[in-house]
Amino acid sequence: MNVERKAVFYKAISSSALSKLVSFVYQIVSIPLLISMIGTHNFGILAMMMSLIGWINILSGGVSPYVTKVISEERPFVEQQRVITGTRTLLFWGSLALVTVFSVMSFYIYTNYGNLVITAYLLFVMSILIINFTIADSIRQGSKQQHINNFYMMSANLAIIGAIYLTYSLPVSEEYLLPLAVIVLYLPLLVSKLVNFYTIDNTFFLKGFYLPFKNNKQTFKKIFHFMLANFMIQLSVVIIKSFAIIYLGVSDTLAAAKMEIIFRYLLISGTFFAAIQLPLWPLITEAKAKKDHVWLNEIKIWLGAGFFLYGLVNFIIMFYFGLAIFDLWLGQTVKFTQQEIVLSGGYFLLISVVQAPVILLMGHGAFSYMGKVLMIEAVLFLLFIMAALFLNSAIDLSMILLSMILLRLFAFTLLYQRAYKAL
Repeated sequence: MNVERKAVFYKAISSSALSKLVSFVYQIVSIPLLISMIGTHNFGILAMMMSLIGWINILSGGVSPYVTKVISEERPFVEQQRVITGTRTLLFWGSLALVTVFSVMSFYIYTNYGNLVITAYLLFVMSILIINFTIADSIRQGSKQQHINNFYMMSANLAIIGAIYLTYSLPVSEEYLLPLAVIVLYLPLLVSKLVNFYTIDNTFFLKGFYLPFKNNKQTFKKIFHFMLANFMIQLSVVIIKSFAIIYLGVSDTLAAAKMEIIFRYLLISGTFFAAIQLPLWPLITEAKAKKDHVWLNEIKIWLGAGFFLYGLVNFIIMFYFGLAIFDLWLGQTVKFTQQEIVLSGGYFLLISVVQAPVILLMGHGAFSYMGKVLMIEAVLFLLFIMAALFLNSAIDLSMILLSMILLRLFAFTLLYQRAYKAL
C-alpha cells in the first residue's frame, strides 16, 4: 500500500472505528429505552412504518456512488462538478415524485389509520430532507474525507442517545409517543446532514443546483447507469427487510418487533464492515485506475479471511451465549428462542463472507452485476412471502430467517465467483 493511501485509510478507519463504537452504543442503548418509552406494540408499529417509508432512502443510495467514483478516480474538476450538479438535479426531481406519491397515499393513510398520520408525515419529511443533503457524504468519501463523515455521524448518534435518555421517562400522552420517537430518532441525523452539507468545499457546487438535460445527456446517462445499478442493490435490502417485518407484523406485532431487533443486531454486529467499507472501496477504485494489482491482490486475501473469521467468531458467541446476551440487552420485554438466536447468528455469518466480494466489486465499479444478483435474491424472497400468503401458511420468524440464510448463500456463490475468480 503506497504511503498516501495507507495514511488516508488509517485515518478513515480510526475515525470509523470510533464512530461505529458510538453507533454500537447507540443501538444497544436505544432499543430497550425505546421499547420502555413507547411499548412493544408501538415499537412493532414504528418498525413497520420505518420499513415502508424507508423505501425512499434508496433514492439517495442510487445516485450517490457515481459521485464518489468520479472523485476517487480524480477526474477533471469540471467533470466532477457536472456529475454533482446532475446528481442533485435527479435528487430534486426524484424527491418531487416521491412527495406526489406520498400525498396521494396519505388519503388512504388518513382514512384507515388516522392516528398514524402525524407520525407518517414526520418520518417522510425528515427522510426526504436527509436524502437531499446526503450528497455531501459522497463528495467527502470520494475526496478522502471520510473521517469528517464519521465525525458527523458520531455526533448524530450521541445526540440521539442523549435525546432518548432525556425523553423516555417523560409523561407523554399515548397519541404523541410515536411522533416523539420519530423526532428523537431522526432530527439529530437531519441536523448533522445539514451541517455536513453546508461546511463542504463550495467549489464542488460551482455549476449550481440544476444541470439541464439537453446539453448533458452523456453525463446523465452515466449517472443513471450507476443509479439504476445501485438502486437495485438498495432495493434488494429494503425488500427483504420490509416484507419480512410487514408479513410478520400483520398477524403479530411482537414478531415484527423481534424481526426489527434482529436487523438492529445485524447492524450492530456489522459496524465493523461499515467502518472498513466506506473508506476502502474508493481506495480500491483509485488503485484500479492506477493499475496497482499487487495491492489489490493483498486486499482480496485480507478481506476474505478477515471477514470470515469475524463472522465465525460472532456465530460461536451467539450459539453459546446469544440468549444470555439478548436477555441482558432487552430484559424481559422481548424473549427470543435459542433457534431464533442461532439462525440470526448464521445469517450474520453469511453476511460477513458476502461483504468481502461486495467491497471488491464496489471498488471495481461492478454495481450493475451486484445489483442483478442481490435483486434476484430479493425477488426470490418476495416470491416466498407471496406464496406463504397465497397458501395461507403460518410461517414463523425462524422460517423467515432460514429462507434468508439459503438465499444469501446463493448470492454469495455468485458474488464470490465474480470478485475472486473473474477480476
